[in-house]
Amino acid sequence: MNLIIRPVTQDDLDAIVAIESDSFNMGKDMTRKDMIGRIANYPDTFLVAEIDHQVVGHVFGPAFNHRYIRDELYFKNHPNRKDDQYQTVLSLAVSPKFRKQGIATKLLDELSNVAKKQNRVAVTLTCLPKLFSFYEKRGFVNEGKTNEDIPDPKDVSSYNIVKEL
Repeated sequence: MNLIIRPVTQDDLDAIVAIESDSFNMGKDMTRKDMIGRIANYPDTFLVAEIDHQVVGHVFGPAFNHRYIRDELYFKNHPNRKDDQYQTVLSLAVSPKFRKQGIATKLLDELSNVAKKQNRVAVTLTCLPKLFSFYEKRGFVNEGKTNEDIPDPKDVSSYNIVKEL
């Protein structure tokens, strides 16, 4: 397996839309619109995992000046700002065929490296309780339930998860 983690390009759009919409049960048309804006606004913090010239996963999020993600970030793209202290993760997704091979970990590690180079102090995300173990094994700390909570379809709340850099 020849895994490459690299910045996103517009050529990756179709693969990203497929992975994101399948991973989060989202409509492809809306996902495509979101991804076009995200690629344009934060290409340096939108990374893809590629194996044999096939995009198999991605991680992305803008820099932000708040420790915890606010819902607005999911609905309004903005460019990365040099002085923002935190690197957010709005999505981490890997194609089902390539899961449990360490790809998600490598994506998170590389995004953390990018954030360090950009002088961010931490990586921040929200997640559901079923993912606590995954993130905690990678150095993230659960800092409690989100204030701006959009529960999942089963009415499970999200939590703020942070990794200091």
